[in-house]
Amino acid sequence: MPNILLVSATDIEHSEKEIYGVPIHIVGIGKYNSAINTYKLVNELNPDIVINFGSCANLRDYKPGTVLEVTDSVNDFYAGEIYKYTNLKLNTKLNKEEVRCFSTDTFFEKNKTYPKPYQDNINYCHVAEMELYGIASICKLNDIPIYGYKWPSDDGDHLQWKINAAIGFQNFKQIFKTRFL
Repeated sequence: MPNILLVSATDIEHSEKEIYGVPIHIVGIGKYNSAINTYKLVNELNPDIVINFGSCANLRDYKPGTVLEVTDSVNDFYAGEIYKYTNLKLNTKLNKEEVRCFSTDTFFEKNKTYPKPYQDNINYCHVAEMELYGIASICKLNDIPIYGYKWPSDDGDHLQWKINAAIGFQNFKQIFKTRFL
């Protein structure tokens, strides 16, 4: 088995310390926290691969709890003509469909009005969350394969988040066991 670094933003999404003996490391919420803490973990643990998992906002019509393997992480940083949005390709095991994840620094709100370039990325992507781009940046910098698994945890009803996050985590555990152990 490869030396796997398994990272999650917060234990609120799963409340477990490990999956099948592989420790879950908490990297914090947001691209900055996740990048800094992934950097520290990569230097300390020297992993062969990094796997990020967690809940996300649903930008399409996925059933809450459905685990998606992310193919691209899109950064929400925008500075007009000076700097364009960027995406990072992730490693994939399935390669069935393209799943683009919009990594933003704020919670996505379904009925909010966003500036056009930001809204264009929302329309381009399938899901949104706050950590994967930071984690993927560190992995690319260190030439470590990165896999991202996200599950929509609500369909606009935030009261269902905890229930759907738990369903998604159970589904992810089965995928993790099948594909990486």
